[in-house]
Amino acid sequence: MKLTPKQKAFVREYKANGGNGTQAAIKAGYSEKTARKIASENVTKPDIQEALKKEEKKWKSKTITI
Repeated sequence: MKLTPKQKAFVREYKANGGNGTQAAIKAGYSEKTARKIASENVTKPDIQEALKKEEKKWKSKTITI
């Protein structure tokens, strides 16, 4: 899996923004004008989907259940 730096940032920001792809794309450095389209494309790419699943596992492992 080879992601670009912006794609890696998108993956990190996606979860941090509650699954808001447009905001994740903007914070990852994509243009506000194209962020919505880029986010839509990114979440369908197999490598990014795999990275999102891995990131989700990291978040879940850090969550403390009371």
